[in-house]
Amino acid sequence: MNHPVIALISRMVQEGDPTKAESALVAVADEEGDFALMQVLEAMPARDLVAILREHDASHPSIAGELVTPASFVKVLAMEAKYNDVTHEALRGMMNMVIFRGDEPDAFLEAMGNSEHGILAFADYFSDYHDEVESFFQHGSFDFLDSDPIELSADDSDLEESEMGSEYRQPSDSLQEIRDQDWRELAWRLRCEHYGVFTEVLKTLRGRARSEAARLDGLGDGKGKPRKASGGDKEESFL
Repeated sequence: MNHPVIALISRMVQEGDPTKAESALVAVADEEGDFALMQVLEAMPARDLVAILREHDASHPSIAGELVTPASFVKVLAMEAKYNDVTHEALRGMMNMVIFRGDEPDAFLEAMGNSEHGILAFADYFSDYHDEVESFFQHGSFDFLDSDPIELSADDSDLEESEMGSEYRQPSDSLQEIRDQDWRELAWRLRCEHYGVFTEVLKTLRGRARSEAARLDGLGDGKGKPRKASGGDKEESFL
């Protein structure tokens, strides 16, 4: 598709005005309909689309976020990682806005889970909540944080469902109890409905924790001793 608004939006983004670019997308929807806008979004460069989406979150949604497809969103996440935002605040807001825009987030979770960029985005998203995610994995509740440090094994290649305490194999926290369209709901949906994706995210979080432990220990080779899973550590994206 070679819609004239695509080049216009690229110029607006390059000029540092993603808000005006969003308005141009709204005009397409108003004049030509949502289907035409969806075609525009599919044809837009991911670098332009991510610039618009990063300005929005669930409390301030974007029309692009309402219509972007799972495949296009994965491309957006690959570009978002290049911002090297150590807080990941914009990423969390953007993911919440898109993934929870309707009642069925599974299409986005599956598309992200099938992409390396998607797995890394999940890990960045949960970077401040590693302790809580580990506890929910092992105990099925966000209210159960171990009094003892969570020790990470040297190798997570055999991470299996059996690592969950059998008493809490089924989560004690129901989706209705924790549905917040934020990190708790996302962790619940991954653990309970997309377990394979969840384990890949957990492996990535654990690997980062071990690498950070090695760095702090002055080893620098990423093979330091297991340490407490930390949600407070900040690091740049791998990409």
